[in-house]
Amino acid sequence: MPAYFSMIMEFSRAELDFDNMKELCAYIKHAGLEFKGGAYNAENETLEDIMDWNQKKLEDDFELGYDEDSSNDYKQMYFSAGGFSEIRGFIMNEEPIRGEYTFTLLIPEDEVAIDPKTYKKEAVDKLKEIASKLWILPKTRTLQTELELGEGIVPDEDIRDGALPSACPFAIVSEKRFGHMDTADYTAEHIAYGGVILTPNWVKLV
Repeated sequence: MPAYFSMIMEFSRAELDFDNMKELCAYIKHAGLEFKGGAYNAENETLEDIMDWNQKKLEDDFELGYDEDSSNDYKQMYFSAGGFSEIRGFIMNEEPIRGEYTFTLLIPEDEVAIDPKTYKKEAVDKLKEIASKLWILPKTRTLQTELELGEGIVPDEDIRDGALPSACPFAIVSEKRFGHMDTADYTAEHIAYGGVILTPNWVKLV
């Protein structure tokens, strides 16, 4: 199994209502992610069926038990975009801390990164384009990226207090959060709908 690069959207459970997954589904399509099929226990299901399942799981505050069959878990999906060989998407509840959930896109790491500080410019440009469109989803708190051996994304409540997001090689935060950060070591690109793309100055694009 290859190592994976992750692009992770962070949401608050406090804003969970009856149509969060329908909204996410719409913005997935807006971002140009073409649904290719369900993964594992959802091979023959539509994107809408998968998102309905995940919505109910979130409403039930479901977390898979250690001895529970994985068929009960949130359902995953495959997408196509940007010429990447594989894009897999999935929901995780109570992540990265209790009271939050995330939507993650996984891509083979070697299609994005050469090493932890060097990235393929063409791939990063495509990911930024996808991320900027996903960011428009109103309930998105942050959009962060990391490599497989990373330490995980930074909770929004920590970013609110000035912590910096995981940006390998970029992250998107709100203008409000950006205003409380020390971003001297980052390049900031202000985008639509109150977003700021942060890229660490140590990132090299080739």
